[in-house]
Amino acid sequence: MSIELIGIKDFPIIKKGDDLPNIVYESLIKNDITLNDNDILVLAETVVSKAEGNYVEIESIVPGDEAIELSKKSGKDAKQCQIILDHTKKIIRCQEGLIITETPHGFVCANSGIDNSNCEKGYVTPLPVNPDGSARKIKEFLDKKFGSNCKVIISDTHGRAWRVGAIGIAVGISGMHPITDFRGTYDLYGQELMSTIEGTADELASAASLLMGQSDSGICLVLIRGYDSSITTCSSTEASISEILRDENEDAFR
Repeated sequence: MSIELIGIKDFPIIKKGDDLPNIVYESLIKNDITLNDNDILVLAETVVSKAEGNYVEIESIVPGDEAIELSKKSGKDAKQCQIILDHTKKIIRCQEGLIITETPHGFVCANSGIDNSNCEKGYVTPLPVNPDGSARKIKEFLDKKFGSNCKVIISDTHGRAWRVGAIGIAVGISGMHPITDFRGTYDLYGQELMSTIEGTADELASAASLLMGQSDSGICLVLIRGYDSSITTCSSTEASISEILRDENEDAFR
């Protein structure tokens, strides 16, 4: 088996109200790409948020008392703390230079995923409100255009609890389940696997992140071709990124 990663070049700067599914389609055509059934597209979440008008002007924010207290504890700007709180379900940890939150989606991450990279100066982009729904719209549009059964992953960059460095992870998905459950199968020695569940969507998002880069690379859409997703393939509406989230009752670290 071999897997090919293709960075889609010349993807335009996205503005509020842009027809993102059609822009993805036109970008693929300009790169001479026709989608096949098992092709997987990984799209950066910032692009999705900008197209959906999901961004915030920092100077328009008036911080409340909780944001001011959070600013004192973290050393972060009070306006930015208010934006974080506005997109937070729960504060998990706060210390100098770091705020760990749970987002309304259930993601545990720094600053609720609020991001100012690849965004106009003075603005930040929260995570998409419904990243699964955003992925589904893109998949369904592309499937009609290409007569394909592609998969779409919306990705973001997150840190990890025990390791230095950020990696790409999946925050939205359509056309495939985000995990592959190997429980009940057997290893090379005939031993039954009892607990092995692979975070497939995160692995694919992380692979795509190598091409997307973290600064001015300009690649926000990556095609992954050659990965056998037959085990996880499903309808456009069946999968949810929530499948990959560990229940808080089973989380030994919260």
